[in-house]
Amino acid sequence: MKRTSLAAASLVFLLAGCSKDINNKEALQSALVEYYNGNQDKMGLSMGQMNVEIGSMTFEKDQAQAMVSIKPKAGGEGMQMSKVFDRKGDKWVVRAGGGSGAGAGAGHGTGMPIPPSEGTTPTGVLPPGHPAVPPNKQ
Repeated sequence: MKRTSLAAASLVFLLAGCSKDINNKEALQSALVEYYNGNQDKMGLSMGQMNVEIGSMTFEKDQAQAMVSIKPKAGGEGMQMSKVFDRKGDKWVVRAGGGSGAGAGAGHGTGMPIPPSEGTTPTGVLPPGHPAVPPNKQ
């Protein structure tokens, strides 16, 4: 009986050791970059030209929430938004539409700013190499 208990306890210990701790800034940042890279054609954001920073974070079971800051590497104004993440196995996945933007023109579901006019940002200039932004059709 003692052997069975010892074997069961060892198995539980080994399985617990295999679970990856992803409740950290790096895991959320990786999920965010993967999300934007996967939706680059829809959003027009080239993550290679952006700096992504994770600010305050909260973790609760299989969900996380974080304040995110995205700024052009070339300088200029960026944007801040709250994003919600869902745990999928050993990684976080951005919940589509799960966040809101902060600042002028923000808040159309993805947390991305709405361009004020064709091909411009709120400052009037896109970062170098950034594709043109189609006009907003509302």
